[in-house]
Amino acid sequence: MFVRILKKDLKRKKTMNIIMVLFVILASMFVASGLNNVITISNGTDYFLDQAGAGDYIAAKKGDETNTSFNDVLPNIAEIKSFRVEETAFINKEYLIKDDGNHVEVDNTLLVNCLETSPLNYFSKENKKVKNVNDGHFYGSVSFAKQNKIKVGDTLHLKGNEYTIDLVYDGQLKDAIFGSEMLSNARVFLSKTDFEKYTKPENLNNLSLGEFAYIDTDDNHAVDVGVSKVPGLMLSRPRSTIKMGYIMDMIVAFITLILSVCMMIVSFIILKFSISFSIAEEFGEIGVMKAIGIKNFKIRSLFLSKYLSIAIIGSLVGFALSFPFGSLLLASVTESMMLGSTLGFIPNIIGVVIVIISILGFAYLSTSTVKKATPVDAIRNGQTGERFNRKSPLKLSKSKTNSTFFMAINDVFSNKKKHITIASIFALCAAFVLVLTNTVTTMKSDGLIDTFASRSHLYYPDIDKQMSFMKDGGDAELLSYLETVETDLNNLGMPCKTFVDVQYMFPVTSKGQEYSILCQQGKRITMDNYKFFKGSAPTNMYEIAITQVMAKKIDATIGDTITIDYGEGAKDMMITAIFQSMNMLGEIIRIHEDVPTTLKSAVSWMEFQINFTDNPSQNTIKKRAKLIKEYLGIKEVKLPSEFQAECIGVVPTMEAVQKLLLGITLVVVALVVVLIERSFISDEKREIAIMKAIGFKDRKIIAYHALRFSISTLIAVIIAGALSIPLTYLTILPIFKSMGINSMSFVINPLLVFVVYPLIILGATLLIALVTSLITKTIKASDTASIE
Repeated sequence: MFVRILKKDLKRKKTMNIIMVLFVILASMFVASGLNNVITISNGTDYFLDQAGAGDYIAAKKGDETNTSFNDVLPNIAEIKSFRVEETAFINKEYLIKDDGNHVEVDNTLLVNCLETSPLNYFSKENKKVKNVNDGHFYGSVSFAKQNKIKVGDTLHLKGNEYTIDLVYDGQLKDAIFGSEMLSNARVFLSKTDFEKYTKPENLNNLSLGEFAYIDTDDNHAVDVGVSKVPGLMLSRPRSTIKMGYIMDMIVAFITLILSVCMMIVSFIILKFSISFSIAEEFGEIGVMKAIGIKNFKIRSLFLSKYLSIAIIGSLVGFALSFPFGSLLLASVTESMMLGSTLGFIPNIIGVVIVIISILGFAYLSTSTVKKATPVDAIRNGQTGERFNRKSPLKLSKSKTNSTFFMAINDVFSNKKKHITIASIFALCAAFVLVLTNTVTTMKSDGLIDTFASRSHLYYPDIDKQMSFMKDGGDAELLSYLETVETDLNNLGMPCKTFVDVQYMFPVTSKGQEYSILCQQGKRITMDNYKFFKGSAPTNMYEIAITQVMAKKIDATIGDTITIDYGEGAKDMMITAIFQSMNMLGEIIRIHEDVPTTLKSAVSWMEFQINFTDNPSQNTIKKRAKLIKEYLGIKEVKLPSEFQAECIGVVPTMEAVQKLLLGITLVVVALVVVLIERSFISDEKREIAIMKAIGFKDRKIIAYHALRFSISTLIAVIIAGALSIPLTYLTILPIFKSMGINSMSFVINPLLVFVVYPLIILGATLLIALVTSLITKTIKASDTASIE
């Protein structure tokens, strides 16, 4: 009997049951994929670095006259357990030529490595380990492939001093060390034969050669001190810094994680609502069953069986969909890194079990009302017809609105619980969309420019030019170049100042402890052009500024003295200021422009900067950017916002996630509106019939049903807009703080936050509600005959 009742119920309420199954699928898909993503993301960078064999400490050096190798130095550091050395070549991008004669595009020095002898593991797009490449072929890192848009099978030409090697592109590899946006360096991987041929002394000079060392140790500080004395040192960082280099990529991952959690909450709210409503709707049937002698336990068991069936069917489908959906959410992150977990699909199974148990729990709690039902309720179809409390403060007699609008507002006040549920779901979804919008808007602005370099009107990259200055006599050539550009632009009617920031790796001693620290110095720019968080700008070559991250690392603050060896012996330097920097995640010192550095020991550069002195308008700056691009013969000249977006690196990915989130939000809105509107219509069938009997037209009834959803949605987007700003600071600011920023102001676009996105969500709600409420046309005035 119970099986027959169950089958008839599933057929009789096919639409509602299908919608229920859809929400179970949605819930199980989000919970299963979300739980898997939680484990995958939390273990993300460690998993990638472990699989790559990166070790605990990474160092890099370029060639020098002494020909000192890591193999000569590292065995003497007692704290090192083991190490692996990888040979590499540092070349200009002009050395790698496309078939059309143009050189490839890279943001930094191009690295050439031997894939076969590399101690690191590199992975294909499918996360398969790749250890071999055929002679005459090569692989490229993800950043290289992304910038140059090359296809498998394309041929590039690797130039040297004596000869050129033709190479066929075989695909991209994921690189654990330089795969992040913030520590990105393009790499190409050759066969052993091609690498040995290319790096012969007659084809490539010694200064273009270098090494990477991957070190296993329990004492990073001891290693830091030991490698600081290696000539030509370019990079000296613990594993934690490499991990932090992926912070921008992980922002995307954690946003998708938060999205999963939010959607899980939404799904559970909807399931609870729909189960409670479905049982309340069947109060009459419950009364009939009681009238024929069926006990409470049996009745509750019948409902539990129904929802268990729905839960199992929906969860199995959701489980299957959770794998591609989870991959979709993490697709933008896994493009450049390998996320994984040793638990396999166990988290997905646990997620599905959680959904099934939750549905049964909701059903059990909701069926507690069965005890209150009586056979009389069957006669009244579950309605007592009595109400002792006032449902709404509104009165039709005092209302100046038309009847349709009044009924919509009155319904919202009269059924507060239902509409609070709707508004809560929409507000949660909308708030998250707006938080991400605020984050993307900030990243696309120039509000963080001071954390990378001094603020200027224009920035332009020229790696080849910069690398040409990294030699004896390069300092004079750099100053001459900057002065020439400045003079030429002045003659072209664009009065300006030109300058650039250069970075060096110097040994630093603080309170008896030695470190190897990146120091940044401006060329042809004074310290008062930089922004400082605390203290005052350094005024001479014996004063410096440090970041808060660096202050913590070396245990020093404003007023303390540390020593820095610029290559001419250690000098005492007083700390006069604290500044914010996202360069090297805040592990950096800013030194005075008068410090006698030499570009021969430079390890990296920021972009050349142009600052106009005639206070031009924004439109004028954009026009001048085009003229300067033609004058210099380069591919791009950037505005501050463009330079900042490139430094951050993940702006396009964040925008893609933002669109994905908006799409998911609209899908959830559509499902919620369809489910609840169908529930409302089913519950209010007799009221609709009465309205038709007293003369209400279909269009007015449809408008009434759609308007009440629009009112709930309007309330939701207003709440979401108000909450979005504090929520942005609460959820996103800690992430930026981990990258070296002490404080920041998010850029809010009022048009997007308070107009565009709310209108999109409101418009979608209104459209879906209108379409769903068309079913009211099937209800006739004669349906009032069944009313008691």
